[in-house]
Amino acid sequence: MSSSQVLEVAAGLVFIYLVLSTASSGIKEFISHMFDLRAKTLERAIRNMLMDTNSSLTSKLLANHLITSTVQLGDKPAYISSRNFAFALFDVLAPAISAQQRTMQDLKDGINSLPDPKVRSTLLGLVDSAQGDLEAARQRIENWYDDTMERVSGWYKRKAQLIIFFVGLSLCVLVNADTLMMVHELWNDDALRTAVLDQAHTRGTTAEVDKQDPFDTVAYIRQASTPPIGWSRMRGNVRGLPDSYNWISKIVGILITAIAVAMGAPFWFDLLNKIVNLRLTGNPPPDSRQASTA
Repeated sequence: MSSSQVLEVAAGLVFIYLVLSTASSGIKEFISHMFDLRAKTLERAIRNMLMDTNSSLTSKLLANHLITSTVQLGDKPAYISSRNFAFALFDVLAPAISAQQRTMQDLKDGINSLPDPKVRSTLLGLVDSAQGDLEAARQRIENWYDDTMERVSGWYKRKAQLIIFFVGLSLCVLVNADTLMMVHELWNDDALRTAVLDQAHTRGTTAEVDKQDPFDTVAYIRQASTPPIGWSRMRGNVRGLPDSYNWISKIVGILITAIAVAMGAPFWFDLLNKIVNLRLTGNPPPDSRQASTA
């Protein structure tokens, strides 16, 4: 067993994971945009933060000019800065009256009008700790918002990870991305391994991978050899379609790929660079044909 061959198979496998992960992330972003997942997650987080069961307070806050001015007309924000949130909340709780300056008492009166006792207690505690300084009170509310958004970011990442997994699983089934089959074919087919490695070397940059999709990669590799992914007919049979007793192996292979895809393109991009650098251990010698024509 050649260590170079092991690295070549690993590099080829990681490159395919990278392409599939990038495609899955792109589909996930399309789904998120189509269903406004970021905006809905943010709105739900603010509603929970303010214990706003009927959404009246949240609706007023999101309608504030400081927030509506950051998005297109009719759209809901997917992101609100802590500064804009604090100013908008102040406007909702203690609206400015003509040229009259907002006072700390105005703010406390607005907080005391809130229906939920827990929110009242939280906000009054933040305001009281500012010791009469409106700017300090705003800063404390910003910090409260930032702390909340850190948790919300974790919620959204978990939801996005789940979406990527199911998108990746569907994509793996669609293109027959079976890890067990890929390892077997990469190991036994020198031409295939060379074609995949060529893709990994020449197209494995962040900018180029972002433009790839698995079907383009399959088409390119097919020029040199039978690709390690994809359903195709060979001698009347569907390639990759298992016999009745091999369905468990096929399911396991596709599940392995789907789990790998869910780890994300950045992970596989970094790992691919490490494997390629380990394999090369320096720059390759110049092509003799290029040297002769120079």
